[in-house]
Amino acid sequence: MSIKIFAGHNALSRLKEEGLSAEQLSLIVGASGGPKWLVLSKLDQYLNDHFLPKASQPIDLIGSSIGAWRMACYAQQNPSAAIQKLCEGYSSQVYEGRPSPARVSESAREILEGFLGDATDPYGHQDFIINNRSRRLNVVTVRNRLMFNHSSNLVQGLALGAAALVNPVRSAAVEKLFPRVVFSQESAASPYRNLKLKEQITLTSANLTPALAASGAIPFVLEPIKVPGSSDRWHWDGGLVDYHFAGPFKQSDDLVLYPHFYPKLIPGWLDKALPWRRVNPKAFDNVVVLCPSHEFIDTLPDQHVPERKDFEQYDTATRIKNWQRVIHLSEQLVGDLHDAMEKDGGRSLVQPLEHMS
Repeated sequence: MSIKIFAGHNALSRLKEEGLSAEQLSLIVGASGGPKWLVLSKLDQYLNDHFLPKASQPIDLIGSSIGAWRMACYAQQNPSAAIQKLCEGYSSQVYEGRPSPARVSESAREILEGFLGDATDPYGHQDFIINNRSRRLNVVTVRNRLMFNHSSNLVQGLALGAAALVNPVRSAAVEKLFPRVVFSQESAASPYRNLKLKEQITLTSANLTPALAASGAIPFVLEPIKVPGSSDRWHWDGGLVDYHFAGPFKQSDDLVLYPHFYPKLIPGWLDKALPWRRVNPKAFDNVVVLCPSHEFIDTLPDQHVPERKDFEQYDTATRIKNWQRVIHLSEQLVGDLHDAMEKDGGRSLVQPLEHMS
């Protein structure tokens, strides 16, 4: 089986009884991870074409980095077409030698404009996202503290170095150095539970694209961004604090859908180097994770999900070929999920979240 369904305690009980349906959802989550998302591209399209249209209730969307870009596609009038444009733009990136942050940032803006349009877009993609009451977008970034409010590599290296030193002892200290900022629709409630946001900024036509660009601004890889409507600080990749998200998420008895690119959840970007730092299953009580199985990942080129290291590991032609192959193979996730949903609403496929490895 190419796809797995993992569920927190409450979600597991509900899925075993009812099966999975769009009517159960109140929130969808998109993680950071750069090119890893390509393995989900066909699944994203399937969910928007065949699963989510059955939901009549509003559904919040939250994402950091590439997850925010995906959720911005989910919030469009034609999500599947937007996801296809994002997929085409992202998978066809080409750089000469080792690109500067300015060059990568330029490419990121081109990709954003490809699936989002600009503020003068006659199709109104941005206005639709901002005013979409059915799919309410939340974009996560982090910003500098005043003492580190500079875009230079030296200052950012000091800030990241300080965060890396304190993170093994206390992960919450990372957010003290890089406070979380969430850009949301006007008057939107926080998607987090038991977490009062210090900065929740209203999404507008002036800051939607900058917020999305800032959410993916990986330190040293892309340039930081000052986002209109927020404080006079440089904003960076939201994955620094919400890499795969640690929860808990705000919901009552509703479920949180989390399409993820592999069967592992790492709370913050700096936690990648800490094998003991994983999400607390109790914070994911109402979360349903859809992800590729290890067996499926073993069928991918070089047996791994695409990652940023591919830019250095492969020549351009090989990398693009591999990524296109991953996109094609991801149709298996769609087929297996569709079969499981048709059979019993996914009941026979769902496993406890603790079984994720």
